[in-house]
Amino acid sequence: MRDRRRRGRGRALPLLVVGLLSCLLVATYFLWRPDPANETTTDVVANRPTSAKPPEFAEPPDPARSHAVDNLRSRLLSISEAHPGIHGIVVFDPHTGESASLSADRRFVAASLSKLYALLTLYKAAARGEVNLEDEIIMRPSDIWAEGTGVLYRYPVGTTMTLRECAEFLIKESDNTAEVMLNRYLGEENIEAELRSLGADSTSYWLPNTTTPNDVLLVLKAIADPSYTNPELSAEMLDVMTGTAFEKRLSRSLPEDARVAHKIGSHESTFSDAGIVFPDERGGVSQEYYIVVFSEGATEGEAKEAIRDISLATYLALSNTDAR
Repeated sequence: MRDRRRRGRGRALPLLVVGLLSCLLVATYFLWRPDPANETTTDVVANRPTSAKPPEFAEPPDPARSHAVDNLRSRLLSISEAHPGIHGIVVFDPHTGESASLSADRRFVAASLSKLYALLTLYKAAARGEVNLEDEIIMRPSDIWAEGTGVLYRYPVGTTMTLRECAEFLIKESDNTAEVMLNRYLGEENIEAELRSLGADSTSYWLPNTTTPNDVLLVLKAIADPSYTNPELSAEMLDVMTGTAFEKRLSRSLPEDARVAHKIGSHESTFSDAGIVFPDERGGVSQEYYIVVFSEGATEGEAKEAIRDISLATYLALSNTDAR
């Protein structure tokens, strides 16, 4: 009996050695094999540089651009102090991920900047396949809003248009009737939910209709981010925001070849403009930036002058071209 047990242990020994060698080989493989997280990947990027995140660079961003953002911070304060009123400002550079701001978390009356929320909610629903922008919407008597900005209130009740056309009235004409129509179609609670999903927690959509510069920046980033809707819908929203009926604030002091996709707001003594500026491109490299400016407590003329000065200073700091 003892001899058989000894022979059994003798046969088990080679098996044990083989098992240990196998474990060693497996461990060596996992220790030395390439980590997938560290492997180089190739991202397919739409041929439009605006994005909610800083772009990927093969090399670090130009230090001079980061320095320009740093210098802009003190410049914004100086301009604000030179103009009457209270100013809320945020400038975001997607190429460095840095920003310059002043009172960016202060609440201001959003006024017609709120139309950006309806625009984004509509196009996000289109991206999910919940609506078709060619679907029609009919103007009802309860939709008519004759005060403030817009042209649709002059149209006869029962006028039919596509959702895409309604969105164009909403932004290009800052049409109040178009906003009421889209509020009804989308549901104000869904627009509020869209804001919450972005993290715009300091914004109240309808009443009391207040927001902060930082929250408006979040909305602009979502509009310009091709992955938030899709590249085509994002580009379409930016097109709608370009060449509006209101080009006397951010864009007024900039060169004609600078594209400004934006939206203004006006209510009593609060005036604002928020958008994305695409300076003239040199060598195929875009230098776009985001800018949101509020002025409260000054006249409309004084507010426009402050917004223009802030816009020009930002352009000169972050653009590769000279203002003309």
